[in-house]
Amino acid sequence: MRTIQWTDRMTTLLIELYPVETTSHTAMALGISETLVKQKARKLGLVKVAKTKWMERADYIRRHFHYKSFTQMARDLGISRSNVCNIAVKLGLKRSRTETSCIISQTRIELVKRERRHVIFGLEPLTQLKVVSNRARVRIRSRLKSLGYVVCDERVLLYATDNFERKTKLESKAVKLGLSFLPITGNNRHVVFTL
Repeated sequence: MRTIQWTDRMTTLLIELYPVETTSHTAMALGISETLVKQKARKLGLVKVAKTKWMERADYIRRHFHYKSFTQMARDLGISRSNVCNIAVKLGLKRSRTETSCIISQTRIELVKRERRHVIFGLEPLTQLKVVSNRARVRIRSRLKSLGYVVCDERVLLYATDNFERKTKLESKAVKLGLSFLPITGNNRHVVFTL
């Protein structure tokens, strides 16, 4: 086993790199093994500085732990869900049953809203959740609403205003799916605009 002669340049480089860089990077820069780097650092009394990125993530997780899911925090931080779990365990964070149920409920509501948007815009579903009873009717009603039709409270009755061109093909498809149409007249104008 050969002995390494530590030069002043190697020692100053070790003092600069060891606290902020990984041990393997420091060993590569000095051209020696990691074990020798650790031994010399211990002799000089050098310690690693806390990783600032980890500290920022830990602070974020500590602040949002009680009202955000692990997946949401992982998405916000740009790391994996298991990394968030590991940091939370190291910090000693625990959730109560009510906090857990609130987070699960909130996550499910967001998932249902996302599924509903997919149905409305005619996209493939992401999950097996059934969010609407008649996908085709919901899709066509949304399309008619975007064209200017006014949807009534019952969601099966649509009003057509006098000053726009009615879409007869689309209306006939909608009628087959169970929607009905009325023109806005003096009798029902107050009903529509109180919605």
